[in-house]
Amino acid sequence: MKKTNHPISRREFLGRSIASGAALTFGLPAAHALAADGASSRQLDRWILLADTHICQDRNREEHGIKPAEKLAEARAQILELESPPSGLIIAGDCAYLHGEAADYAVLGEDLAPLMGAGIPAYMSMGNHDNRERFWDAFPEARARSAHSGLDKHVHVVDAPNADWFILDSNKETDFTPGELGEAQLAWLAAELDKRPGKPALLVAHHYPTAKKDDNGLLDFDALWSVIHPRSRVKAYLFGHSHRWAYEQRDGVHLVNLPALAWLFGDQAAPRAWTQASIAPDGMDLHLHCLNDRIPPDGGRLHLPWRA
Repeated sequence: MKKTNHPISRREFLGRSIASGAALTFGLPAAHALAADGASSRQLDRWILLADTHICQDRNREEHGIKPAEKLAEARAQILELESPPSGLIIAGDCAYLHGEAADYAVLGEDLAPLMGAGIPAYMSMGNHDNRERFWDAFPEARARSAHSGLDKHVHVVDAPNADWFILDSNKETDFTPGELGEAQLAWLAAELDKRPGKPALLVAHHYPTAKKDDNGLLDFDALWSVIHPRSRVKAYLFGHSHRWAYEQRDGVHLVNLPALAWLFGDQAAPRAWTQASIAPDGMDLHLHCLNDRIPPDGGRLHLPWRA
C-alpha cells in the first residue's frame, strides 16, 4: 500500500479493518506478528487495554445478543488470573452504556473494584456515550487527575516505566457520534509532549481517524496529526469507537483500533477481546485475549517497533 500523509476517512479505515479475525498490517514490513515464544523477553511493563465496555446500570441488559457486564466480568476474571498484575488498565472510551448515566458509572466502579483492589489502577477516556460530569462524580480521583490540565476535558498523563500514556478526551457531547479534541486540548497536548521529548508517548482517545467533517470519527484528526507527526516521541495512537480490531501504520506512527469488549456491529467474525500491551524501550507487543473464539490466525499477537 502506498503511504499517505493525510488522515484517512472512516470508510477507508474500516475498509482496512481486520476482518474475519485476520491480523493484517498495511504496508508494514517493520511491524510483524510476534511468535508466542518470543514474548517473554519483552514483558517489562504490561498494561490491559479495553474499549467500548458499555456498562449499564442493569447488568442483565442485552444489546445485540450479549450482556456487556458479563463480558467485563469474563475479562476481569482472566486478568486476575495473570501470573503477575499489570501496571494498569485503560479503557478507550464508551465506558458507559448509551447516555453515561450516573447509575452506569456506579456499576462500572463496582465491576472494576476487584481489579483496583488487586493493585491494578484504572484509567478511562471519554467516548461519545459517556458523560464527563457524571463520570467525574463517580470517579473523583479521575476528576483530580484531569484538574491539573486546567481544561474542562478529562485529560491527563500516566507516567509508566517505558512510556507516557496520554489519556485524551474526544467527547464532543454525550450521545453525539463524531468526536473532537479541540484547540485547547491540542495545545495542552503539544506542550506536554515537549516537556520530555526523549520518552515514548502513547496517545489514547475514543474516536478513530477521519478527514470527513460529516463522518463519525475524530473531526479534527488533521489538527491532531499536525501535533503528532513532527514529534517523534509519539509512537502510537490507540482508540475504539468502531467496535472492530484494526491496525495501520502511517509514517512510523502506529494507529491501533482496539477491539470492543461489548457488542460487535456488522462483522461477527471480528474478535471481541481485551488486549495486553507489553511495553519495552524500543516497542510494544500487543496480545488479544479473545472472548468469542474469533482468534486471528497469528494468535492475535502484533509487535510494534518504535519510530526513531
